[in-house]
Amino acid sequence: MQTMTLSEAVDFLSCKDQFVIFTHRRPDGDTTGCAIALCLGLQSLGKKAIIWENPQFTPRYESYLQGLLGTNLTAQSTLISVDVASAQLLPLNFTGSPSQIDLAIDHHGSNSGFAKQNLVMPHQAACGEIVFELLTLLKASISSQMAEALYIAVSTDTGCFQYANTTSNTLRVAASLKDLGADTYWINKLFFDTKPYKRLQLEARMTQAMEFFAGGSVGLCLLPKAWEEELHLQEDDLDSISGFARSVEGVEIGIVIREVEHGDGKISMRTSPMYNASRLCSQLGGGGHAGAAGATVTGGLEKARAAVLQVLISAGIVPQN
Repeated sequence: MQTMTLSEAVDFLSCKDQFVIFTHRRPDGDTTGCAIALCLGLQSLGKKAIIWENPQFTPRYESYLQGLLGTNLTAQSTLISVDVASAQLLPLNFTGSPSQIDLAIDHHGSNSGFAKQNLVMPHQAACGEIVFELLTLLKASISSQMAEALYIAVSTDTGCFQYANTTSNTLRVAASLKDLGADTYWINKLFFDTKPYKRLQLEARMTQAMEFFAGGSVGLCLLPKAWEEELHLQEDDLDSISGFARSVEGVEIGIVIREVEHGDGKISMRTSPMYNASRLCSQLGGGGHAGAAGATVTGGLEKARAAVLQVLISAGIVPQN
């Protein structure tokens, strides 16, 4: 992996003039917020910057993304990814080579090093913390819109500062963003305290069908595509569903397996500090953080279920039947 330090990344961004910024598939608040803030920050420095038009962006971010999207690449374009841990997570409509990405800015310790240069800071709870520091060192003027985008980034990846990955730096960054004009009440209400009724209907189904192993310390839910279609769920309705099983009392390892493209099973694992989710998911070709990681298994929900249970059995967490 070709790595950069923070100061080297600042120098790199300073000497370039035209940027295209990439988010990951099924973009969440961290990747989207980082892209918005970085794009606006680079523009404020007199540079040309756009965000690659990820077809999976959801309506929740529409107002923030307005006027920032495009898919135009030129020979002068500098390609940057934010919060993208591996080449397989680049947007579905990007048909170029992952090696075209000039700089990957990320906080996943499992980052594969796919870009030409990589600024990876796994001690940061959210990629938004890294982008905030970059913009500060670049002396970019951080507007209230940029502050809100970055607050969305850091609050999303810390579960509104409830997760174990939250650090004192995360809280200092959040306080700075509040001072810079982020409307934290509105963001917290929208992202963490409001659920459509159909989301509650989904949670009822998942609760009823949840499986428990190892004396209740492992909780596992399946999320079939048919349920999404029957309840007319949109991507925004599924925000943070990956942590649903972990929220059950007594569950130390929560697993949600969602049926995605081609019938594959997308495994999302959330763990207490007793276990390392990234280490477990790496055995399935995935990765992430110690407390939150994922992997995708081909062949459907049942194959994904069997695969993740086998990993837990091999680790001695779930007893062999």
